[in-house]
Amino acid sequence: MYRPKSTALISMATLVAVSLIGCSSAPEESLISNYFRASRMRDNTTLANIAMVSFRPSERGIVQNFSLTSVSEEQRRPMRAREYSIAFEEAVAVEREFSDRKQAYQDENLGAIERVLEAEREESDVARRDREVQEAWVTWRAEMLQHAQTVSDARTLLAEERVVGEASTFSPSNPIDVAQYEGEIASKEAVIEASVQTPDDQTEQLTLTVTLERAELTAADGSPLNGRWIITKIDG
Repeated sequence: MYRPKSTALISMATLVAVSLIGCSSAPEESLISNYFRASRMRDNTTLANIAMVSFRPSERGIVQNFSLTSVSEEQRRPMRAREYSIAFEEAVAVEREFSDRKQAYQDENLGAIERVLEAEREESDVARRDREVQEAWVTWRAEMLQHAQTVSDARTLLAEERVVGEASTFSPSNPIDVAQYEGEIASKEAVIEASVQTPDDQTEQLTLTVTLERAELTAADGSPLNGRWIITKIDG
């Protein structure tokens, strides 16, 4: 049967396109494949660039192969490192101002404070003339602990918020301070069926949920900075 040349060319182009689609892999699959290959080879340099978690062969085994079964819709949350950095700096400033006032009071009442501390160590009664200082010094010490805890909490919150942004955007040739950027953290979950050779040389099939995250930031001048997808969690 005669087939027009143009129709034959269209059919061939369609066949090639379908073939290419069938051979291509999802970006999530490529990243996860690179991750398990690097884990198997103990390639820590590659792992540091693409993941924040480990899948140690000596503990969890070696993923021989896997199939990607689903990828969730992207979720987004604000990247709040800049906000937390400002809060941390404010907490430090408040603590510093408090410390200056506490030191001034201590300098003015050093003799009484030393007598109070000695009485506390000896578990004896504080002299009547020093009781007012004792009450004040108890308050000063309690407030000192409160300020220290506030600074510690602010530091921890900032450190935790920086982690994904720094890992996603890290570049040895162009390091940045993510606390100077606004933006979002995008995340999605990929579910895979994996064949795993366990440390005791058994083979088992595992369903693993792999969390991927990426920082999408904006500098003060409005220029965008999109990080790379990294693996931040593996459940299963």
